[in-house]
Amino acid sequence: MASRAARNGSYALLAFTLLTVLSLVAWFLRADQPWGFASFVAVLTAILGVGVTALLWRQPTREHAVAGLIVMGVSMLRVGLPSDWTWTSVTLLTMTVLLAIPVVQAAIALPRT
Repeated sequence: MASRAARNGSYALLAFTLLTVLSLVAWFLRADQPWGFASFVAVLTAILGVGVTALLWRQPTREHAVAGLIVMGVSMLRVGLPSDWTWTSVTLLTMTVLLAIPVVQAAIALPRT
């Protein structure tokens, strides 16, 4: 059970990281001034997402799953305040929450180190 939860959590973190990179590429292609707080958070999230995904895949522990949840939580900073939300913001929030579900299950099922 724990190995399946770790595998599913790793897949969810990988999908989250790939979606972050894809949205970052789309942002850089469309925006007149692409560098800002949101793009910095997205780059940081993508880098940390790759690392946490590898850690959860190679050494499945509760701490690595929680680190993945922290990375996902930090990524929420890029959507801004609710008064500034667009359909893109709602999509990012929805996808992050849905992809966090297997990571939460991994954090519950995996042992501590």
